[in-house]
Amino acid sequence: MSFPGRFLTRLGVIGALGLWGTVAMPPVHADGVFREATEDSAAAELAALHQAPWDQRGDYILSPKASLEELSELPDDVPASRSWGEGGSRTGWFGEAWTDVDGDGCDTRNEILARDLNDADFSRADGVQNREEGHGRGAGVCPDATVWAGTLQDPYTGKKIAFKRGQDTSAAVQIDHVVPLNYLYAHGAWQWDERTRLLAANDPLNLIAVDGEANQAKGACGPATCPVGSTDTGSWSPTGAGGWWPDNASYRCTYAQRFVSVAGAYRLGLPQADKDALRSALTDCAAGGNGAPSTMERTTQVLRTVTTEPALALLVAAGLMLIGLGVLARSRRLLGRGRRRRRASAARLRRWGLRASGKRPHRSRRRARLRPGRR
Repeated sequence: MSFPGRFLTRLGVIGALGLWGTVAMPPVHADGVFREATEDSAAAELAALHQAPWDQRGDYILSPKASLEELSELPDDVPASRSWGEGGSRTGWFGEAWTDVDGDGCDTRNEILARDLNDADFSRADGVQNREEGHGRGAGVCPDATVWAGTLQDPYTGKKIAFKRGQDTSAAVQIDHVVPLNYLYAHGAWQWDERTRLLAANDPLNLIAVDGEANQAKGACGPATCPVGSTDTGSWSPTGAGGWWPDNASYRCTYAQRFVSVAGAYRLGLPQADKDALRSALTDCAAGGNGAPSTMERTTQVLRTVTTEPALALLVAAGLMLIGLGVLARSRRLLGRGRRRRRASAARLRRWGLRASGKRPHRSRRRARLRPGRR
């Protein structure tokens, strides 16, 4: 082969490898920071994650110890100054929902359903059909592996949910972004390139099948804050009060670990309140607990919610004022009732000719009182 031919061949191979890399491997955040990987470190676990096949990335979540380490290594939060609606919301920032980013002919939603459902049925025929039996019989978005039915053991609620594909039934099981897309945007994705955002939106590491109602209740919240409002109305805040955790206490550790794993994989900065909530849970998890918050932490969260929301703070202040006025009014009634009782008692004593001290009045005075008209 001539030199130009060899050169073009090598160039084509390099280009193909580069293209495969952009499809199969999510790029690290633009800061390009790589830490030296030592054994049993967060960097080593993240390196294993980035080397894993795309469809298996969901299996590579950080351990509690590594999650705590990675939490302290995350970059500073870079909150968005404007709400994501100006960029087209979900589609404008993260592309079409459930895009087939790895090019295997199947959309992301069906891939996650196939991974997370028990007894997944890949055909509309009677009985449960496996992937091979359902090959070529699926919907256009995934002709070879459409999930038509199955059973979900929901990690967020602990409930068992029967899934059946259909316009009126599919919503019972939804695919949740552990780190929500609006949250990603609010804390750094607004400055990522288009490909990185598309990968983050379809990364199996960041996706799990869950109860539809629980997913809707979570919204765009992180562990302690929620992006809220709109720039158009002047109400935009990337760190609004709130926060969300699964009701299923046994999943709190895995949830915290997966949240930090996604943040670490994409070098996402987190608000301090979310870091504190995650650190508290992961510390308990590393010690063998389930990540449940202490009473003090719950109290702190409530106080933070009140102090960061002016409307809520005003409502609480008004409630406390009404309670105070009620206590004051009741105290005054009790004091007045006591004075009336003392006066009535004194009157009865005088009626019987007795002093409040218990001494009988002088006889002359008693006689004077009994003589009408004399003063």
